[in-house]
This record gives sequence, structure tokens and C-alpha cells, in this order.
Amino acid sequence: MLLRPTLRSAVLLPFRGRQRAVGVQAQAAKSGKGFGTTAKLQEVPVVTKLEWTSPLQIIKYPDPRLRAVNAKINVFDESLMRLAKEMIEIMYQDDGVGLAAPQVGVNVRLMVFNPMGRDKPGNESILVNPEIVEQLGGKELGEEGCLSFPRIYGDVERSRQINVKALDATGQPVKLTLTDPWVARIFQHEFDHLQGVLFHDRMKPSVLETVRPELVALEEAFLADHPAAKVQRLAPAKGAKGFGAPKK
Repeated sequence: MLLRPTLRSAVLLPFRGRQRAVGVQAQAAKSGKGFGTTAKLQEVPVVTKLEWTSPLQIIKYPDPRLRAVNAKINVFDESLMRLAKEMIEIMYQDDGVGLAAPQVGVNVRLMVFNPMGRDKPGNESILVNPEIVEQLGGKELGEEGCLSFPRIYGDVERSRQINVKALDATGQPVKLTLTDPWVARIFQHEFDHLQGVLFHDRMKPSVLETVRPELVALEEAFLADHPAAKVQRLAPAKGAKGFGAPKK
């Protein structure tokens, strides 16, 4: 999930075009199956049934579901609409502007977002099986936060503009050009989640080192509660010995 912008962020423009909601069957990934991997798009499974437990909860780093394979959706019914609505509700509850399904423990290729946040409900976008077709307009650094990483913020480089394609509420293909840098950033942040990529993966080394203690603290807290979990931990700092090394 990408958090709402701070006051120093650029002015946000509405996401253009009529956005429609989604209904799909899908299967949430089972615990421990495929965790800790990032699948190439052509290798991802296709979902056949959607199951989740309500109410949804934001899962925290380094929960292995954040690195899991996210299944492609190809069956449309009301179940995914219900999931999308629940995702939008929790996104607003936590003051976010975007949320990807794996962040609530459902490993399917679904994202929801509203660049204006909860102050402007009704502007939500729901995208199924999204892809980035083209990156435009150069790149820029911008501060990001993520509710899967409580109270951790850092600069991440993103493309300023992108062309994307996805499926709409009825399963029809849509093509979007995101020319507002903030909207493009939201999409790229959530799209990364669908690839098993987390925002600290894209931080420059100097930025990553500023948040390393907080990341390691999250890892230790998670492993204290889940000692048998197989998680992908932060790589050791250059020159460090064993700091943040993967748990055997």
C-alpha cells in the first residue's frame, strides 16, 4: 500500500476515464507454497476460486506472502468485487491511496487505488492482471511509505509517466496512459507488490541504510512470533558480518 502524500507532494490530478469495478473467482495462495519467490509473468498460475477471511488485515514485512507468486485472474464473478470493496475499505481506514491484494494475504493479481485518498471517495480504480507496457517521461525520486512497513519511509526512483494495460470489471481489456507522476508512482508501487517486489528493494544503498534498523526490527519481531517461518531477510550491509543475514 502506498500512503497518502505529505504536504510537500505535488498537486494530484484525478485519474482520467471511467473506472469500473471487478468480479472474479480466484484462489488465495496457501501458506508456505511458493513463498519467498518472485514469479515471471508467464510462469504465474491462473486462479479458479477466490477464498479469503474477513475482515481483511494488512500483513507486515517480512511476511512471506509479500514475496509469494501472485496468480493471474481469468474468471469473473461477484467474489472479486467483494474482495475489491473490502480492500478499498481497509485502504481508507489506514489512510492509503493504493493497495495490492498480496498485502492482505490474498495472492492474486489485483490492485485498487485512489490518488485522492479517502477525502475523495468514488474515484477508485480496480485493475486486474495489470502490466506496464511503456515507461515515459524520465524518472524521479520521491518519498514513499507502505503500511506493510509501519513508520518506514524512503526515497524511491520511479518513472514519471507510464502506459499500462489491464482488465476492467467485465474482463474487457483497457489501456491507460498515466501522465501524472503521482498516479504513475502509485501504480508502480502496487504493481511491484504483484511481482513480489517491495519498496525497499528499489531504494539506493545510501537510502536503504537509513532504514536498515527498522527493517531488521520488523524481521526480528515477525520471527519471534513465527519462529518456523521461511522469510527473505534483508541482505547484509556491505562490509558487515552477519547483520540481517537470512535465517537458516
